[in-house]
Amino acid sequence: MQQMRAVTLTGYIEVANSVGLDGVRMLRQAGISLESLEDSENRLPAAAVVRLLERSAEESGCESFGLLMGERRTFASLGPVSLLLERLPNLRAVVRASIVFQRHLNDVVTISVEDFDDTCLVKFDLWPEYWGAQMLDLLVGIAYQVLVGASGGRWKPACVHTMRKEPNDLTVWRRMFSMPVEFEANFTGFSCSSNSMQIPNRLADEAMARNAHHLLRLLPLTTGPEPIGDKVRRTISLLLPSGRATVDQVAAQLGLSARSLQRRLDEEGLQFAELLSGVRQELATAYLSNSARPVTSVAALLGYSSPSSFTRWFASAFGVAPQVWRANQRDQGPTGPPPMWRR
Repeated sequence: MQQMRAVTLTGYIEVANSVGLDGVRMLRQAGISLESLEDSENRLPAAAVVRLLERSAEESGCESFGLLMGERRTFASLGPVSLLLERLPNLRAVVRASIVFQRHLNDVVTISVEDFDDTCLVKFDLWPEYWGAQMLDLLVGIAYQVLVGASGGRWKPACVHTMRKEPNDLTVWRRMFSMPVEFEANFTGFSCSSNSMQIPNRLADEAMARNAHHLLRLLPLTTGPEPIGDKVRRTISLLLPSGRATVDQVAAQLGLSARSLQRRLDEEGLQFAELLSGVRQELATAYLSNSARPVTSVAALLGYSSPSSFTRWFASAFGVAPQVWRANQRDQGPTGPPPMWRR
């Protein structure tokens, strides 16, 4: 079971009450006790957190509920990992360390960084089954606060990118971000100059960073080692848009041979083809449910070279064409979380 730290819900009750909800009641209905929030390091079921945020937005009519939550986060709220990050020499080192220790933050986000000429892309990918507008809002809000905090307020992205569709009310977005925001983007995260990632940290201390790194290595993960199936699903999500989600490419990303990867999947009773299809199905329903992006764009994000190939696969998996599936979802209206959460 995938988990998130209780600190994820920092300020939830206050935000819920501010938009007309009974925060305590909402927590109780989601199966989350007040006692479990008292220690920020407690682990909560990720699915319960996702349901809570999505239902809070739906019942309150606040389309950016997750971003309101993100506004309340600080650099220090990352917990033990912040002790390392605050002593690293620059933002690039901060992002790289976040990638190494990302499971100390939660189990459902994958962090990556890419450079193209003089532009740097910092990306935050949610596991497919937790994909939704409010989780994306919360994620981009927290990430922004952390990166700004880690730079001492000196870093500013050129653009904020989010895969969610544009809300009708942009008040919270305009208050939090002075730079352009691209909705229905191909990734969630930030684009900035590569030079800005080298802004020196005035609190950098190599010895203290080394000690914090050592201590984090000793800190046990309550969820234990990550199963190979989970690692494969994460990697498939990252490689799908580039059309490289093959067993050979995934194995290479994980530092394994294709044969070793297949053997380890066999030990968990899994098949690569089934994992690939499962990730595609979850992402396809998420993109079609939560955005107005054209089917051609969805096809590309799922690694299909042509919309017709995607349409054939989708019809085989779901019994109808993607356009029909999307129309059916709209006709049904808001009846709860997106289909991938109704388990």
